[in-house]
Amino acid sequence: MKKIILETEHLYLRECVESDVDDFMELDKDSEKIKFMPIPKEAVSREFQLNNIKRLQDNYNNQIGLGVWTAIEKRNNSFAGWFALKHLGRSEDIEIAYCIVERLRGMGYATEMSGRILEYAFMELKLEKILGLTNPENTASKKVLEKIGMSFNEKKLHNGIEMLFYSIDVKSYKRLHYSPTANISRI
Repeated sequence: MKKIILETEHLYLRECVESDVDDFMELDKDSEKIKFMPIPKEAVSREFQLNNIKRLQDNYNNQIGLGVWTAIEKRNNSFAGWFALKHLGRSEDIEIAYCIVERLRGMGYATEMSGRILEYAFMELKLEKILGLTNPENTASKKVLEKIGMSFNEKKLHNGIEMLFYSIDVKSYKRLHYSPTANISRI
C-alpha cells in the first residue's frame, strides 16, 4: 500500500502514482472542473498526464511536506480527486487547492480534507500563512474556503485568469480552532 499522507473520517491522501493516470484524465474531462479550472487541451492525453504525475512526484520529493496528493474515498477505496499544499506559481506563497470528482461534490469532503490540510500546514509544518484561490463564479469553492476560516483578500489576475484570493494566517487559525470561544469546530 502507498504511504498515507493525511487522513480524515472519509478520505485519505497519498502520493500520486502512475496508476492514477486514468483517474486524472477522467477528472480533467469533467465539464464543471473545466468551467472553473481551465486546463490545456493536451491534458486529456495519457502522455501529458504521466509527465504531470512524474513532475508531481519530483516536486513532492524536493519540497518537504508540500505536494499534490491523490485523494481516496475510504468507504470503497476509490479515487476521489486531488488536494494540494504547494507554492503558488514561482512565489514563496503557499496555497491550498483541490478538485473532487463529481459524484462526491456537495458531501463536505472538500471542506473536511481542506481543514485537515490547514491543521497540517500550521501545526506540523509550522507555516505562517496559506492562500486559497478560486474562480469568482465557483460558489462551492468560495464556501469551502470560508468554512475552513479563510477570509477574502482581493480579486486579481493569476495566470491571465481573474481569481478571488483568500487567506488565513496561523494566528487566525489558532484563534478559530483552539480558543475557548472557537466558532469553527476542529476538523
